[in-house]
Amino acid sequence: AFYDTLRAENTWPELMNLTEDPTMTELLDSYYPGLSELAAKQCGVYIAAISAAVGEIALVETENAGDAQKAAEIFQARIDYQVGDDANPGGAWYPETIEGWKTLSHVVSNGNFVMLAVGDSAAAAVESFENLFA
Repeated sequence: AFYDTLRAENTWPELMNLTEDPTMTELLDSYYPGLSELAAKQCGVYIAAISAAVGEIALVETENAGDAQKAAEIFQARIDYQVGDDANPGGAWYPETIEGWKTLSHVVSNGNFVMLAVGDSAAAAVESFENLFA
């Protein structure tokens, strides 16, 4: 329901759901290694349908604080991979897309809830996430 709110309140690129369709499990595991192994009560991962678009939302509610920390680390690893480093280009590939991942990515958590938001609407998504717990 929170994902639907984010989509309704802000502009995002076309996003594909990697968690509802069992045929997407391999893609989910390659983009977010270890996420499917966590004890999650709820999980939704939505990636841009076009690789040149900067937009991604990942939401998880874990059963315990340890898995929430692991989810946050997995989300940060996704950002780090997309951005790359001085030796390797980022997985986002295009300079503008890498810059978007570098400057428009946020990982936030509250208790067992963790969110990754990437894109022009990511800051608004963070605000909405934080308002859930205010």
